[in-house]
Amino acid sequence: MQLRGILLLTLLLLPYPAWSANLPLFIIQRSKNANEVHYQLRVDERCRPASDTPVSAFWRLLEHSPEKTAPLSFFAKMAYGIEDQRVIDHEVSFSLKALEQKRIRAKASPDPQLGTCSATAQTAIQGQWAALERIYVQAEEGWLKPKVIYVDVFGTSLDASAIPVRERVTP
Repeated sequence: MQLRGILLLTLLLLPYPAWSANLPLFIIQRSKNANEVHYQLRVDERCRPASDTPVSAFWRLLEHSPEKTAPLSFFAKMAYGIEDQRVIDHEVSFSLKALEQKRIRAKASPDPQLGTCSATAQTAIQGQWAALERIYVQAEEGWLKPKVIYVDVFGTSLDASAIPVRERVTP
């Protein structure tokens, strides 16, 4: 009995691990197959970035199952990895290796009624700031690596019109 009491007291005095959650940001779809790259923002209990590098990516292997996921391989990170993350005033600024010319901002906002957070990614699309929803990469298979033909960036404008916007980027 005394041992159990000491154990319970020890557990009460130890700090709890910090709460954090991964919130979805946007996806990359490809012409190669149905698998997608999903980007997420890791936040703490106050909906703030949970580290100095809170944006991460993983595969959703839709060709196998909607629930099946996998980390990005070394080679996938070269194409779909995250570049130059900077956390400033609870917002993350970063770019993607596949689309270095577009800077992306990510942030989370609390929903007090539900007690949850929701995240958004924003970038310039057709010269206006928009909520980034997805990116589509059209590529042709090559001997060593695929050749990107074009990249379509889709989102919704952040102004009062909230209209869908799209921009095609060619390498």
